[in-house]
Amino acid sequence: MTMTAKFDGRCKRCSAMMAAGTTINWTCGYGAVHANAEVCDSERSKPRPVAVDAPVVNATGIVDFLKAAKARGLKFPKARFLTATGEQISLAMAGSTSRYPGAVQVKVAGEWVGRIEATGAAAGKLAHDASLLSTLGTISENPAVAAKAYAALTCSCSFCNLKLTDAGSVEVGYGPICAAHWGLPHTPKGTPSMQVVAA
Repeated sequence: MTMTAKFDGRCKRCSAMMAAGTTINWTCGYGAVHANAEVCDSERSKPRPVAVDAPVVNATGIVDFLKAAKARGLKFPKARFLTATGEQISLAMAGSTSRYPGAVQVKVAGEWVGRIEATGAAAGKLAHDASLLSTLGTISENPAVAAKAYAALTCSCSFCNLKLTDAGSVEVGYGPICAAHWGLPHTPKGTPSMQVVAA
């Protein structure tokens, strides 16, 4: 239903504020969006304000890694790594309809702790965690090495989180399917087996 907003509110599609008097489309159970979708496109393209003292993380390696996986066909690429204390870090790129498109969403042990903006600025609790920021910088330098470290401790693929079975996957830290999605080398070596040696 198209109407004029009676109160200030936030667009459900682009998350931008809509002042009273704005023409909106309202749907019961969902909420209001700009009546003109081009306004949402314009709002999404605007740079988001960043706190002056927000720390900046060099996350280029992580961003490029996630983008490349998406270009190879992964709809929602996600990678798992380890903090300095051995907790799981989950990294995923926000989609085009997100309030912060292109930002890397960061979770630790399943809890959202913040994001890294496209500019590299850290937001949320992440911005105040020097140790985690340092770990993310290290991951960004070489995501493949960080993926191998995750697999060495968990025996699971850094990307799909399935258990690794064949020797080649255990060695590099991910399976052949994930290797293709993420553009990483993988050489199958078979499944390790026990051998009985005669005395």
